[in-house]
Amino acid sequence: MKRFHTFVNESMPVKDFYASKGLAHVLSAVPPPNDIFAEVQKILDPLVPKKDQAVASAGAPAAAGKEDGSKLHVPAVPGSIPGDATIIFVLGGPGSGKGTQCDLIKAQYSGVVHLSAGDLLRAEVKSGSDVGKSCQTLMKEGKLVPVAVTIQLLKNAMISSGGKTFLIDGFPRALDQAEVFEKDIGLPKCVLFFDCPEEEMQKRLMKRGETSGREDDNMDTIMKRFHTFVNESMPVKEYYGGKGKAFVISAVPAPDQVFLEVKKVLDPLLGQKAPVDEPGPAAQLASHPISAFSLAKEFSADPPPEPLPAPTLEVPAVPGDLPADSTILFVLGGPGSGKGTQCDLIKAQYSGVVHLSAGDLLRAEVKSGSD
Repeated sequence: MKRFHTFVNESMPVKDFYASKGLAHVLSAVPPPNDIFAEVQKILDPLVPKKDQAVASAGAPAAAGKEDGSKLHVPAVPGSIPGDATIIFVLGGPGSGKGTQCDLIKAQYSGVVHLSAGDLLRAEVKSGSDVGKSCQTLMKEGKLVPVAVTIQLLKNAMISSGGKTFLIDGFPRALDQAEVFEKDIGLPKCVLFFDCPEEEMQKRLMKRGETSGREDDNMDTIMKRFHTFVNESMPVKEYYGGKGKAFVISAVPAPDQVFLEVKKVLDPLLGQKAPVDEPGPAAQLASHPISAFSLAKEFSADPPPEPLPAPTLEVPAVPGDLPADSTILFVLGGPGSGKGTQCDLIKAQYSGVVHLSAGDLLRAEVKSGSD
């Protein structure tokens, strides 16, 4: 939330400043990464020379599962999903407590079928099938499994359960997954998004890794999963926020406290009465869908107090000068807008591009232990 506040109040005026100079190009970050990159290329092609090879051969990431999905096939089970099914997506970063909340929801509401996309994928891996082996490799690298595989596994499980109310945990993790699910299966009634700081999620996952036996509960894979979540899954929240279906709930309090906020969202939907009490801040946030625009309005209306002046800091300069004919491109966007993914694609497509992340440089300076 602090990062959103900083972005709205500090970075948005930067966009306006460069727009007034005719230098800002605003791109929608809602479509899949490769679709966004097609728009990026229209701007950069006249400015920067391309590499000889295509993006794909340079190792640029493809839209999640669109190419790999054609190589992997999960057999369909007979039957169909009820036309009046109630579908609830449960999203949140790795370690945000989605599984715990799903267990509480299943215990509270009758007829709820809890399906975890991750558990279904791990079961497929455990089966030893060719699909499972390919998925295992992707999961170890913290990458998204082909969308066709995940959709078919979910569809099979929904049909086999015989249920009508589905709680789908950890899905969709990217916009193209949401689009394919809506086309092949149906629309969700609502989306629960559990918001948790990265440091807290990391601490929870490392603790879980001591006993879980899960191959993806290690620091290397955890960091890859965080990167995937920020670049692929955050736009899903904004997508459903724009449709009035996303409810953001803080996952920092104890599970029972988090569940009280969950109940205020689900009781009207699943036929139970919400408790009559004065909602706290988390409830107020959970009780209305959000989007980047509503965040902007809320934060702009209530600015934080003026920060204390920072101490004088000086970084020693290295010898040399920047070339006078340097081409410099700024890449801006809110947290989770996919800046890093687009920078990777640009670097793979155009020759001689040096990608510098201000955040990475600052973290490296902190790690160095300098004053």
